Amino acid sequence: MTFLKYAAVLLVLAASTTSGHAAETVNGRWAADPGSCWGGGATPAQSAFVVSSYAVRWLGDTCRVGRMYKTGETINLQAFCWSPEGERTIPVSMTPHADRLAVVWDRGPHGDLRRCP
Repeated sequence: MTFLKYAAVLLVLAASTTSGHAAETVNGRWAADPGSCWGGGATPAQSAFVVSSYAVRWLGDTCRVGRMYKTGETINLQAFCWSPEGERTIPVSMTPHADRLAVVWDRGPHGDLRRCP
């Protein structure tokens, strides 16, 4: 009888942790096409979008993540970016779907990106 209780507990734990691991992560390197995975171009089609838990890089900007929150499936960031002109705040929105990532950068450039190999 103890074995059955133990098996039931393991089954419940496995089911509850599986759904948590199913969430997509946006961390990594993304690009419009595989040829741009290591590029640093000036357009969304030419530039790699790089995401970590503390920074984002795209279109020549390197930014630290200030504030982050989710709205449905969309991850919203307040990114603090620095350049020779000084620091500025950029809003970034990322929506993962399948093997793609829809990105809105500073309310302007949009990208429908794929995870880089």
